[in-house]
Amino acid sequence: MKYGTTFALILGLPVLLGNAAFAAPPARCRAEVLRSEELPYAPIGSWLLKATVRITYPDGQTAESTFFRTVPWQVTLRRGERFRFDCERLRDAWPVALQ
Repeated sequence: MKYGTTFALILGLPVLLGNAAFAAPPARCRAEVLRSEELPYAPIGSWLLKATVRITYPDGQTAESTFFRTVPWQVTLRRGERFRFDCERLRDAWPVALQ
């Protein structure tokens, strides 16, 4: 009886977990810093960061965007830096849908 219960649990585990266990990982976008400036117009102990980045989507589309953000004085972005992030995070904040 014990083996039958264990065997049924092993066979039923994928059904219990559903599609979440087998879902594809989120798509990763690439970003490259084209220009970056630390401006002093921010609260004490921080910079106003102005950066222009080129975002490359997994399908090859690119978009350039400039943003302003208040950051601690220890944080810097340098021209040429590249990083990856989940595209879903960008879609929520992106004001215009890409064609």
